[in-house]
Amino acid sequence: MALAMTLMSPCLLAAETINQDPAEVSPRIVGGVDANPADWKFYTQIVNSYSNRSFCGASYIGKGFVLTAAHCVNNDAPNDIDVKIGGYRYNGTDGVRVNVSQIYVHPNFNTRNLSNDIALLKLTDVPAGLTPVEIADGSLYQYVSDGDFLTVAGLGRTSEGGSSPSVLQEVDVPLVSDAVCRQSGGNYTSVGDVSFCAGVPQGGIDSCQGDSGGPIVVNRGGVTTQLGIVSWGIGCARPNKYGVYSDVAALRQFINDTIYGIDDKVSLSFQENEVLEDFVVGETKQHTFIVRNTGFAPFTFERLDVSGAGVANAPVITDDRCSSTTLNGEDFCLVAIEFGASQAGTAKATMTFEIDKTTTEYRANVSANVKDSIGLCPDDWQKSTVYLPGDTIIWDGKIWRAKWWTQGEHPSNSGQWGVWEEVGIADCGPVNPVEPPVQPPVEPEPPVTPEPPIGSDSYVAGTSYSAGEFVSNGGSTYECKPWPYNLWCGATPSAYEPGVGTNWQDAWILR
Repeated sequence: MALAMTLMSPCLLAAETINQDPAEVSPRIVGGVDANPADWKFYTQIVNSYSNRSFCGASYIGKGFVLTAAHCVNNDAPNDIDVKIGGYRYNGTDGVRVNVSQIYVHPNFNTRNLSNDIALLKLTDVPAGLTPVEIADGSLYQYVSDGDFLTVAGLGRTSEGGSSPSVLQEVDVPLVSDAVCRQSGGNYTSVGDVSFCAGVPQGGIDSCQGDSGGPIVVNRGGVTTQLGIVSWGIGCARPNKYGVYSDVAALRQFINDTIYGIDDKVSLSFQENEVLEDFVVGETKQHTFIVRNTGFAPFTFERLDVSGAGVANAPVITDDRCSSTTLNGEDFCLVAIEFGASQAGTAKATMTFEIDKTTTEYRANVSANVKDSIGLCPDDWQKSTVYLPGDTIIWDGKIWRAKWWTQGEHPSNSGQWGVWEEVGIADCGPVNPVEPPVQPPVEPEPPVTPEPPIGSDSYVAGTSYSAGEFVSNGGSTYECKPWPYNLWCGATPSAYEPGVGTNWQDAWILR
């Protein structure tokens, strides 16, 4: 990218999510000069808690907060990192080193195209005697016009694939219009609402790997204002591959809400209406409600209950992890229910709850079509048949459902933790029970997690997998995680291929 200083981080996320060769995607500073420390007192290095080497840039904005890129800290815990405010030397001991107490990543940060690539670090202390930088408010174009030069700084590599500098670098790059930037194609077509580009079409000046999170600024009348945050780019200083920066003015509301509204801003999410799969009269339908705190302010559940409507029997709560629970930002809780129906029709269940920070009554609704059991009974249990999760059979006049893959496991042997669960009465006329096979006593063996048949259910990218489904990939067996993580099991192109990379663990469980 073309930037006015060398201040981008390794941009690891950019490499993973912009769908380019990882060696080509990174923010960095190329073609710059040694910066004047007096101009960059607010410049901040992000370092590992056990190291002095910076891996991302940032800026001190006052009140004990540091501004950086979301992709720099998205996977970090506060005690994993420190900051060095005013640090001028790479791997140096200069600057004011402070611990981090909280990391606030923009709730709409998109790891696929790096939209809303902004984060705030709350420090354990408010350092005294430091100079914060002014940050843009209103609109980018209140400060500059297309073609005006901005300055970016950082401690990233000084050429694509090159080495890091010994001291802070800076470089001047002109602001590029969104229309011109989008002509570079690919993910550049998404530049606009919350980001902007800077650089020159011939290349040669840019930010580079290690500069991510750092500031790009403008000086007007002796006042330095930060307009953007180093986010991503394709290669370093390549022709027609501009540097992309998060637009601070466009994202100012997030900054204000984080610094000034942490105690008051309440935001939560849950699925308000959901249609479940059909079930049969006599079966029991199970469902789990999930409530997530998507804001910064904690809240506590004050009341929670469930009710039924339509042909549903009164729902029963089987697992309640929300009542009287306090959720901090990004925490979630769940409430599991089950209900049945005595006749065909539409069965409905509703969870109603209230929290301490609002006067709103929240309602989450589920419904399912209930079919008559006449003529819908499954086959008798067969010892040689392979049963998959959700398959049903008849034994002893009852309907049994498999909880996971099984073969040869008789329903009579299923206790509370067995593979079979009783879900209804087989109202299909007389049924002759199949007696369990008689076997000589053997020494009990430790339980083994069942695995699907070898060679079957191979993982196929783009296939829609449901929670609890098993696949094989690379000689190992994986199970699709419960909702909402199962939404990623069939992603296309698959960034969650079982056993490949690290993202797969968000969607799959190794069995």
